[in-house]
Amino acid sequence: MDKIESLILRITERCNLKCTYCYAADQPKPDMTSEAAIKAVNLCCKPGETLHIQFTGGEPLLNFHVIEDIYHFGKETNRNLILAIQTNGTLLTPEICSKLSSYHCAVGVSLDGIGNENRFRVFPDKTPTYEKITEGIHNLAEQNLRCNITTVISSANAENLHRILDVALYLGNIAGIGLDLCRPIGRAALNDCSPSPKALEKGLHSLISQYKELRHAKISIHLREWDRLTNRHCYPSDECIYCYAQTEKSMAVDGNGDCWPCSSMIGNSLCFLGNIKNGLPKKKRCQLNLAPPSICMKCPSFSLCKGGCPAMRIGIEQKPNSLTCQMHHIFNKEWEENL
Repeated sequence: MDKIESLILRITERCNLKCTYCYAADQPKPDMTSEAAIKAVNLCCKPGETLHIQFTGGEPLLNFHVIEDIYHFGKETNRNLILAIQTNGTLLTPEICSKLSSYHCAVGVSLDGIGNENRFRVFPDKTPTYEKITEGIHNLAEQNLRCNITTVISSANAENLHRILDVALYLGNIAGIGLDLCRPIGRAALNDCSPSPKALEKGLHSLISQYKELRHAKISIHLREWDRLTNRHCYPSDECIYCYAQTEKSMAVDGNGDCWPCSSMIGNSLCFLGNIKNGLPKKKRCQLNLAPPSICMKCPSFSLCKGGCPAMRIGIEQKPNSLTCQMHHIFNKEWEENL
């Protein structure tokens, strides 16, 4: 394999929430041990080298000691480990936030909106999570930590996407917002959570309109999709690459030590790369073709969207997802009109 630059450690499958649209299967797997996590890091990064590590789950804070052990391993062995965590935010206690600050760990929090817009993100007893999530974000602020928000676009929030900007302004320590479309796998396959095309169009236009106003007012909250378009315009490339998963520079490892191109592909047998007990996987890509479909390459938006997230195409026979394409078309058009 090429030199791994980005390592994703899915350190637990457990979660203290039971979100209606969760893509994870309800099949228990072992937590990742510190020994396994350290082995993965050791395989990907030699002393003196740099490695980006993202901790995911499940809810990674349920296995927080692994994060602590990886941080100390990096310090003790002269490895420059750049840490990040994606969390649901409900377990961000003052104590945890203090440690994350001392580890210089970047934080991403999942939040879909206010009140009913966040209704698919619930505790197992269906109790709403909004207040607990925002409490966790406030705890981050107490440690002078900013975070990013990941918003899943669903039927619950699609028409009012602009309100996530209101939430970000209210909280005060939000650096940026990223959008993920609800995927019809896992629990989401059993529940009709996807937005309608009409609602998605309305919501995206309202979001982008308000975002442009904030930019005009010099209010610095990044919108990941907008930044991606800007970067691809400033640094054009002929490569058909949307993300690290389509290269040999990233790897995701689960609690069993199994390796995959990215965490969203964990569990798909066609994406299996190997197991860390045998060392790094040999130079190969997963059996599933992660290149964009030929129809994407003929699209006028392709130079900017690059075919979108390959994980989104898994389960739909590698065909473009109509909602994903709709989102890219709207962003591309709005961005080009802003030039």
